[in-house]
Amino acid sequence: MSGPREAPAEQAIGWYVHLPFCTTKCGYCDFYSLPTIPTLIPRLVDALRTEIDGRDPRRPVESAFIGGGTPTVLPAETLDAVLRAVTNRAGRPREFTVEANPSSVDELKLDLLRRHGVNRISFGAQSFQRAELAVLERLHDPRHIAESVAAARRAGFDNVNLDLIYAIPGQTMVSWRDSLRRALALDTPHLSCYALMYEPGTSLTRLRAGGRLTCCDESLEADMFEMTIDELTAAGFEHYEISNFARPGRRCAANVIYWENREYLGVGPSAVTYLDGCRRRNVPDVRRYVEGMESDPESIAAERERLSPRRRAGETAIQMLRLIDGIDRRRFQTVTGFDAFRLFATAIDEFTQLGLLCADQDRLRLTRRGLLLANRVMEGFILDDSPRDQAAVAPSWRSA
Repeated sequence: MSGPREAPAEQAIGWYVHLPFCTTKCGYCDFYSLPTIPTLIPRLVDALRTEIDGRDPRRPVESAFIGGGTPTVLPAETLDAVLRAVTNRAGRPREFTVEANPSSVDELKLDLLRRHGVNRISFGAQSFQRAELAVLERLHDPRHIAESVAAARRAGFDNVNLDLIYAIPGQTMVSWRDSLRRALALDTPHLSCYALMYEPGTSLTRLRAGGRLTCCDESLEADMFEMTIDELTAAGFEHYEISNFARPGRRCAANVIYWENREYLGVGPSAVTYLDGCRRRNVPDVRRYVEGMESDPESIAAERERLSPRRRAGETAIQMLRLIDGIDRRRFQTVTGFDAFRLFATAIDEFTQLGLLCADQDRLRLTRRGLLLANRVMEGFILDDSPRDQAAVAPSWRSA
């Protein structure tokens, strides 16, 4: 097994391994996942090994992330085989995360993760309220969250994340504050706090369409978001991305790679790869993925796309705006070849005048109000492949 690899951040990449199996499908989830199919598990592991071996970019790996699905629902011997396949190629990255659900880990699996170099675990807690967990169709009980965090700590994990969801139907400011404070009481160094989204094809979306579920009011959702920022920053967390908060030095490296639009390798059904200016998504079907890897590995690509320089610049800007640090002008130009302040001059002028963006000579970022309307702002940074340039407009915020 190879040892740790280190390289400058711009050269290193991230790895993402998708294991699609779950105990059940949650009502809000639009990721590709499905109940475990025992007969497919050995073939899936073989397929993952084959893909990893065939697509090794021979680049240093900064972070690895195994997600799903719920990787920890797999039998220990299966999880062991997946971990071995990853570490045989990626070594032991500086950050190695595995997703889990409360109550889906035990002492055996936690020890297994640690032995393979996993040093970060992310629990899908979502809420500390039984009624809210029921709305989300989650299977765990609030007490399982604290029990799982304690078990992870006993196994040697000091880098633990909790995912939480707000704007759940029936949720109040009081219940959301209680969930936040109960999460803080567990003293994990990272919290991801997401607004509930109604994605096409999910059971929650169908319930809403049928009038059987009442969405959270938009103004209440905004209040919850602002309260989240206030509560967590007061507790010493850095608000470093729209939905993510970390103790100093504990930002999630895997996700920062995505938000900086850096390169990553995706393995498994539905996984996305972004390397050398090309984006590729594997087929979101475990049977087709397995059969494809067994007969014709090239057939597993459901989508392929080579991004033009302008498209890549637009996507990079949108991703970077998610970060509280925003777009660093010099770094953006180094990465994309474009001056962001010229390329997006019209959008920058519009949104600074609306108070949604703030800019100086070196950096562009969302304001506090802009964080609430981030999707609206980001729409202004979408670029097509036409040769038009927004630089002809002189933005009012620019200093002489």
